[in-house]
Amino acid sequence: MGLGAIVGEIVVGVNGPFLFGRFGVYFPIAVLMGVLLGAVLGVMVTSLGLAIRHRKPAPAAARHIPADAHLRAH
Repeated sequence: MGLGAIVGEIVVGVNGPFLFGRFGVYFPIAVLMGVLLGAVLGVMVTSLGLAIRHRKPAPAAARHIPADAHLRAH
């Protein structure tokens, strides 16, 4: 997850001034907001990827037992 956070920080942090500068945010604050947003998104994407990769398969369907099975058993 650390690698996802780092990649998110780099990708979104560099673009922070472009993303948040249009709202009149001071340049260093825009970079900070981009880095924080990138870290959160990186961790979320990494967590989602790991959850999908390590999910357990659904249990097998239960065997169908007909309603009149007890009548044929005797």
